[in-house]
Amino acid sequence: MIPFKQLMIEKVLSIGLNPNHEIHREKHRQEIHDILHHSYKSIGGYAGHTSGSKEESDAIHHDITHGVIKATKRNGKISSVSLYKKQHGRKLVAAGTDGSEQGKKDYKKTNLEDHEQKRAWGEVSGAIEHISRKHGHPEVSSAKAKKLLPGKKVTREKGSNYYTRDIGGHAHRKIMMGHPKDE
Repeated sequence: MIPFKQLMIEKVLSIGLNPNHEIHREKHRQEIHDILHHSYKSIGGYAGHTSGSKEESDAIHHDITHGVIKATKRNGKISSVSLYKKQHGRKLVAAGTDGSEQGKKDYKKTNLEDHEQKRAWGEVSGAIEHISRKHGHPEVSSAKAKKLLPGKKVTREKGSNYYTRDIGGHAHRKIMMGHPKDE
């Protein structure tokens, strides 16, 4: 008899990178939306918008429409999602899981691959910062962060690479980590 774990089917979707995966953007749109909504609920909402608001939902749908998405699909359901935009390479703008232990493992795998392949970077804090540090993502200096975020007011912290910037009308403490490309 085959163990249950071997019956589980895993597929990594590269929406926005692999033309054959583009159909999954619409097929899994609501599922990706719900994962991102739930992942940002505990910090007040996505992209500085109030959790559950129309503005938050619109912002999530906008990013799904225009972003590059790495999603892990298991048995037909999305377990983790990383959402990027093309800015100095691949900038991570959001990430989330379905809340399961497997979903968390799937996100960690994507995060580690981003580091090993030096293909992505992001402004991080909280759990994503912790995971990125554990995987060895390099810190980007706050001086370079300021240059990579034109038009954004970045207030650098003295003696560290942390900085504060306004997101959705609220100050957020961030650190840039990963591998931004010079353009």
